[in-house]
Amino acid sequence: MNTDIGSINDNISVIIGDDLLPHCTLDKFTSNVRIEHIPFKAASPEVDEEARRIYRDMLKKRALDFTNGVDIFNDFRYIDIDKLEKSDSGWNYFDKPGPMELLNLISSIETIGLLTPLIVKPLNDETFTIICGNSRYAAFVNLYTKTENEKFAKIPCFVIDKNLDEYYERSIILDSNINYRRVSQEVFIKAIFEKFELLNRIKSYRGESNVAQIIAEHMQISESTVFNYLTLKKLCPEAMALVYDKRLKLKCARLLAKLNHDNQMYILKNVKLEDVNAYHKLKVLTNNPNAPTHEIKAKSEFIENFIPQFTDINIKVNKNALVDLITDLTDFKEFIFGKFSGTMHEKLIQQLVKVKINKEHMRFYVRHKFLDGKLIEAVTGKDLNELFSV
Repeated sequence: MNTDIGSINDNISVIIGDDLLPHCTLDKFTSNVRIEHIPFKAASPEVDEEARRIYRDMLKKRALDFTNGVDIFNDFRYIDIDKLEKSDSGWNYFDKPGPMELLNLISSIETIGLLTPLIVKPLNDETFTIICGNSRYAAFVNLYTKTENEKFAKIPCFVIDKNLDEYYERSIILDSNINYRRVSQEVFIKAIFEKFELLNRIKSYRGESNVAQIIAEHMQISESTVFNYLTLKKLCPEAMALVYDKRLKLKCARLLAKLNHDNQMYILKNVKLEDVNAYHKLKVLTNNPNAPTHEIKAKSEFIENFIPQFTDINIKVNKNALVDLITDLTDFKEFIFGKFSGTMHEKLIQQLVKVKINKEHMRFYVRHKFLDGKLIEAVTGKDLNELFSV
């Protein structure tokens, strides 16, 4: 049995501050995790009252910070690299820069200097925790290690109050990363949800419509986009946790959100995750949002060996082979339609084979008489003017 303390610590998750996002998991998605509950003695009335006072003061400060704002540029310093350290709060979950992105940042700092100082807060009298600027810090460390040039030994920083409200600090992290970095879709969604939870817990921002408007402004996206993402909040906590862990695809999560929590939980417990992530299977499970659980159960058994009814095949063809390809596709469509004409409804037959074209390219081919427009009409089944209309 491994008794190394370091290896034990590597398997312990620590959450600092309010846990705004769900971390619920089902037994089927959990392995090698042990939860221990440590009992604590009841606090005295005096201690309880002091805790309530601290909480009230925190809420007042939070309201003031978000109402009046905080001047994060008031205290500017050049701080030694060895006095800076990354935060262990886990709030900054944004994607790290790739090797080329980091190299570009290093080159920029080496050539013209740092344009945007780091935002840090005092940890104690000697050290500071980085709130925003981990990539810039990494670039400076690389430069100083490589060149030993003293101009890279100190980093320009804005120092914020170490007692800054937790929610305000987390909002700084969100806003500074989401607007100035290329982030993955999963991280973008997570940022929207965290921003929603942060603002929704502040009295001056109560109301989903008001919060959505603020998020749209901060993240420079439309309100409709925000509401589209917020529909995922209809997911049960266990499903949402899978989205955050990148184990449940966003496209499938939107489908799952159509069902009530009981049916969502039934699917998560009884359907393989790879089937939940198979859009064609999940679409069958969710096509009736008000389905009773027994109907969901029957469908879950049906989709076990269910394969997609339609698929796409993308073909890239040289212009010299284009006429032959379109002619062959037209002949294939006629063969398929003839084969099923006696057994299927005409509308269903039309759905058997559909051909999409690059309209912009086809305009040039027809205009320069490289391709007969009638061929395009035959393979798509649509009038040329209709196809090329803007």
